[in-house]
Amino acid sequence: MIDATRFAWLYSPVRALLQDIDASPSTEALWALMRGYFHSQGFDKISYHHIGGGDAPSGAVTVAADGFDQRWVCEYIREKLFLVDPITDLAMRETRPFLWSEIPQLVTLSAEQNVYLARMEAARLGNGLAFQVFGPGFRNGYVGLGFAPEAAPPGAADILEYQFAAQAAHIRYCALTSKAADAPALSPRERDVLQWIARGKSNSVIADILGLSPHTVDTLMRRVYDKLGTRDRTTAAIEGLGAGLILP
Repeated sequence: MIDATRFAWLYSPVRALLQDIDASPSTEALWALMRGYFHSQGFDKISYHHIGGGDAPSGAVTVAADGFDQRWVCEYIREKLFLVDPITDLAMRETRPFLWSEIPQLVTLSAEQNVYLARMEAARLGNGLAFQVFGPGFRNGYVGLGFAPEAAPPGAADILEYQFAAQAAHIRYCALTSKAADAPALSPRERDVLQWIARGKSNSVIADILGLSPHTVDTLMRRVYDKLGTRDRTTAAIEGLGAGLILP
């Protein structure tokens, strides 16, 4: 049963959602809130890119994703595909939302970008909605919302609501991360384990590669989870790559 107090936005106007966003105590709570909201609107894939600005390192990009295949997410970050992704590139230059499928008609694609779209099609990511969100000190971001296969594209009024909610969440994210401490320190072994996790290796395979017992790898992974504030392998890999704790 859904807790109506915790998920008030399911039963009331957008104003209640905005209040929940503003009250989010952490980036993890904020991400969980927005995942729940967008899934309730019929989206099965959610992507959020935070583009470094202000005190962030030049070119720094943090990526959060839900509903995407883990291998695709790790490849996207490890190979820095956001540098050739024409969808995010156009979204960061446009003020209006557009569909992923519209990109060939909206821009002239380079050879690299055509290869990227072919990879995207092979990964069966389907269609979705793309738009930019704006933050202080050029801390802008990108939001991608993938449709479930049977879902029809949303109407203009719905898209406006999604933009409004995402913009509020982005501002809250900027506020929360501006108070955040430096990236947590991982031990050399913890970095090794996280590096192989980001490459899609299982704990048993990592144990063989590093010459450790499976129990030791499990322990190291739990420590990584605790330090990064995560609970699963994909999020840990994303956090580690985005924070520069491991090499892409």
